[in-house]
Amino acid sequence: MTVSRATTLATFRSKLPAQEGIYNVALILNGRTLTSFLSSVNTTSLTGRYRYNNGNNANTHSIRTGYDQSINYYARNVVTLLNNCLKRASVFAFFDENCKIMIQKHEKKYYINGNQITKSLLNGILPSVLMRMPLLKNQEEMEKQINIAINTDPVIAAAIVNKVEYNFFITEHDSKTNLKTLRPVSTLLNIEKTSKDTTAIELYEGVWIGLKDSQIKSFINSCKGNKNKFLGISPQELYYMSRGEVLSDSQLKVVHAFLEQNRKSSLVEKRSMELFEGLTERFKGKIYSILTNFSTTETEEKKTMAVRGKILDWIVVDSGGGGGRQDVSTFAVIDLSNYVKEEKYFVNRFPEESKLSNVNINISSTYTGDKGEEYYLMGPICIDQQHTGISLGDQFAARAMALLNDIHSCRQVSTLRGYEKFQPKIRVDWDALSVLSRKRIS
Repeated sequence: MTVSRATTLATFRSKLPAQEGIYNVALILNGRTLTSFLSSVNTTSLTGRYRYNNGNNANTHSIRTGYDQSINYYARNVVTLLNNCLKRASVFAFFDENCKIMIQKHEKKYYINGNQITKSLLNGILPSVLMRMPLLKNQEEMEKQINIAINTDPVIAAAIVNKVEYNFFITEHDSKTNLKTLRPVSTLLNIEKTSKDTTAIELYEGVWIGLKDSQIKSFINSCKGNKNKFLGISPQELYYMSRGEVLSDSQLKVVHAFLEQNRKSSLVEKRSMELFEGLTERFKGKIYSILTNFSTTETEEKKTMAVRGKILDWIVVDSGGGGGRQDVSTFAVIDLSNYVKEEKYFVNRFPEESKLSNVNINISSTYTGDKGEEYYLMGPICIDQQHTGISLGDQFAARAMALLNDIHSCRQVSTLRGYEKFQPKIRVDWDALSVLSRKRIS
């Protein structure tokens, strides 16, 4: 919430008659407030943390996002907020100093500012109306906004919330065969209502093309596989249909670059790797981001997640599988200073202070750190996913969460059983280690 918005709401609330039933509501994503308003009813869950918010009548909703970019997580949180209110009251209001939204449920019928509406449509329009509330100057603008939203076709309303998955082809020239080839691209389009009868598509950053609602609905249905004149339409044709002119070659390259940047697979992977970085921040001192080099002849550094478990240290590495099930490999890491070499075996240096099985270590299993310190890697260990199609970041996260409590995981995961025999005295100092490289054979 910006300082000005927070101050404005606080000032407005102080002018209202003293009463407990007014709540400050804010929806926050990564520390940034998407929208804020006052509510006549508590918007938090009937169970859980709401009781801690009641003291100062603050209802703060932190939006937790997942890797699937086809889901509008803000809209999902607004629907949850709405359902919480409906469980507490049959009539309530969201408002600020300029306008208000009155919602009512009566005999299984729903109303917004006196207009009867279905629950599904209410779920679809409320997120955008609440998002625009801080920008509206008076109640007349709010009524206009609601009227536009109510008259929106449900197909378009759903697409505004969930985006449109759009597939098209880019023509490329193959220098080897001197032939033109078509490369498929799958992307996600943002759409917004611009008037009662028109809707706009964001074709590239800051540039929207408007079409009639009937055209937009046909376009959305074609993206779902329905056969109509929009099936297989290119970005160039969409632009011409809206503006009556064609994009130049340079403009078309910009459009293609923007749409490729927002392709579904790219966004999913990008969001999932944000989860990787988020875990290193959330679990500081327990989860780290380092690099590993498994080659003895050249530099092939891979992004790696290091985990400090309760008994052992671990790394999770991108194996390059790409199948969405076992795209990462897990290794246990032991500082070799825990061992002393005796004939063929490495023997525990601290038998009275630690639990560590004797091992026969091959040179190919030894790695060096930044300062030449030596480590022994055990693995790769197969930890399977139940489902396929899991993003890389989520696979990293799943392994890391299991390895944080390795005592439990060693009992429950069959491929980890036996690793509880290794409980070294000297643990890996991940704070002092940035690159782990396979020991080179001279």
